[in-house]
Amino acid sequence: MIGRLARLLPKAPYVVEGIGDDCAVVRVGDRLLLVTSDLFIEDVHFRKRHATAEDIGWKAAASAMSDIAAMGGSPLFCLVSLACQEDTSAQWVEDLYQGISNVLSRFGAVVVGGDTTSTVGPLTVDVFVAGLAVSNRYLRRKGAQAGDLLMVTGLPGLSAAGFHALEHGVAAEALARAHRQPRPRIPEGQWLCAHPAVHAMIDVSDGLAQDAGHLADASGLGVNLHASQLPISSELQDYCTMQLLDPRQFVLTGGEDYELAFAMSPGQHERTLEDFHHEFRTDISIIGEFTDQWQGVRLDGKEADLDGFDHFA
Repeated sequence: MIGRLARLLPKAPYVVEGIGDDCAVVRVGDRLLLVTSDLFIEDVHFRKRHATAEDIGWKAAASAMSDIAAMGGSPLFCLVSLACQEDTSAQWVEDLYQGISNVLSRFGAVVVGGDTTSTVGPLTVDVFVAGLAVSNRYLRRKGAQAGDLLMVTGLPGLSAAGFHALEHGVAAEALARAHRQPRPRIPEGQWLCAHPAVHAMIDVSDGLAQDAGHLADASGLGVNLHASQLPISSELQDYCTMQLLDPRQFVLTGGEDYELAFAMSPGQHERTLEDFHHEFRTDISIIGEFTDQWQGVRLDGKEADLDGFDHFA
């Protein structure tokens, strides 16, 4: 659907990157502005029974901020539009905006406005974030080269496992926290963007395998994932052992972790990773490589059902 809309809508000379990436890139004077928005809809993106208003606000803002991180940008300001039922309490709305402000303030961004309205439908939060391309450099989904390594920050799969635990009434606080309050990788994204060895990047919102596939598709390549190299935390492993589940399924197809998946030149990865770990405590894992021998996503060289989340599937 996005592709059809992109073909339908007109272009403009000040638009450097339009529809199809994590952010649009717009030239304003001599600077490049990154802009993005995310919708959060009750019972689609969140359930009130699983999270406080602050948690919902945090996650709604973190989701949009993660798009800025995926292109290596620095967030500036945010517009929030809210549609809520008439019986929503003022305190709940204040707590929602407090959660939004809490995550924005960690990275120097603020709410500057938006819109509010009542609705007879589900509660809906729309977060628009604008940021700057640091030194006018940014990363796109397109740019991976055959032979590049596929890498990912952090520990994907925790958010999806947290949602599973909440839905099934299982106490798993670390996983639930990862689902309620994910952390956008803003400083890590800026650092990776500044290094020429990193060729393309995306945030993991719809599932690691699906988002890795977006990187590959954007460059007309295939990507092969290695099951043995997937990062699995002890919390996720323990939960899956207890529930008789496969942790790799959460890692590969679970979304909303907002980690960063990126393509890196194999000749420079060791030095780059060493430098990265001097700056951050965030883990990075090498989980696959890009190829020009075929297209799509494979696991250990074999085609597999690795679909992530798709609103219109």
